[in-house]
Amino acid sequence: MKKVLLTSSVVTLLLTTGNLHPTAYALENSVVSVDTTQSMPIQAVEGEEMDQHVVNLFTDITGHWAESSILNAIERGIVSGYPDGLFHPDNQVTRAEFLKLTAGSLGTEVDSSSKSGLWYDVYVKSAKLNGLYSESDFPANDWSKPMSRLEMVHVAVRAIDQAASTDKEFMYIAVKHGLISGIGNGRLDPEGTTTRAQALNVLERVQQIHSGQTLKVDAMALANAEHALNATTDYWGHVIRTTNLPKNEKNYPYILEEYPNEMYEMKPYQTIDTTSTQLSKTDLAYNSKPTLDLWKKTTESYYDHILNVDYRTINEDWANETFSYANQSARKWLADLRRYVEYVKSNKITITGSLIAEPSMVMRSNTFGEYFIRVKFEFTLKTFDKYDKVMFDPFINYFPTKLKKGMRYEGYADIPLSTNRNDYDLKIDGSTSLFNFGSIVRPSK
Repeated sequence: MKKVLLTSSVVTLLLTTGNLHPTAYALENSVVSVDTTQSMPIQAVEGEEMDQHVVNLFTDITGHWAESSILNAIERGIVSGYPDGLFHPDNQVTRAEFLKLTAGSLGTEVDSSSKSGLWYDVYVKSAKLNGLYSESDFPANDWSKPMSRLEMVHVAVRAIDQAASTDKEFMYIAVKHGLISGIGNGRLDPEGTTTRAQALNVLERVQQIHSGQTLKVDAMALANAEHALNATTDYWGHVIRTTNLPKNEKNYPYILEEYPNEMYEMKPYQTIDTTSTQLSKTDLAYNSKPTLDLWKKTTESYYDHILNVDYRTINEDWANETFSYANQSARKWLADLRRYVEYVKSNKITITGSLIAEPSMVMRSNTFGEYFIRVKFEFTLKTFDKYDKVMFDPFINYFPTKLKKGMRYEGYADIPLSTNRNDYDLKIDGSTSLFNFGSIVRPSK
């Protein structure tokens, strides 16, 4: 890898209220004292004594699977904790944050002298100059979006001086070199989000490879990566399976390996009367990849806001950004979002989560003129004072089971898309809900 040296400062990861997506954890350039009640700052101790000191400071890393990687990153000055005295190893990492962590891990200096632009622009520029990032890696180009495992793999593979031409090849190289392991039974989970712990673990492995070490390889994950490398895929590079098919396989033009039959067999939203297979034969929008890409991005961006709120950082920008992905004819929606912002603050609500919209699972209600896109999601209601209307969703209060604080939930839903214009630039419809008719919501397995 070619290195371009610029000028830089110490790299740390901290919680801030900068000009980012209000729920994103931003990267800044200065160290914040994590716990002023401790007698020794982290920098004052070394070796095993330092390890124990850090564990005492950040009690949520004790016994964590990535504890050693976290300790190593803290010792090297790559990352720090949060002002609440915790490390939060399972918090999601955004694309921008991962690029900054990578710069710190590799010792790649960046030009921090520029005062214009957003805080992460210098890290994007540095990653480009050093061959770690290509503009095709992140089609949406939204740097505050949580980084997927596949996106992380693109950067990590280049960081060990390897190259690939397809997503499947990037994943295969990453597994073959031991950069990543599978998520249970060798599952690759390319669309899954990246946590702080995972990011630091991967970057530690990058360092180990640079030092000449040969890493342990997950045999099951490697077999899955090899299978994916040689398998038939759809337009998005997802592997199509031909065995163990869902009972209603005829409703879809093909079935993907990464989704369980349960997602395909879920009862459609009540107004849907046209299947994906029927659309694939005649529908212009369904057969346009750019159109489906737009619908996927719109849906995921909307729910990236809904499923990631923090009473400490949320503001009116959150409401305005969220509404930008909604059908603009519903102006009352914006007012409701602004009221929800104030409610989040007063009710001390914190939610973390993610959502994947699957473009091959688009259906339609010809009767009502709406398209629907099926989604897979997960979320955790981390904090709140009152359970009432804890999430911005019109049907959450009618969900028959009261959701528990701190429990991770997962499920599937059909999200309606519509517009007040006569085109295919569809937005989230006002009736959207993760808890509506036919949806599946349950504690994570």
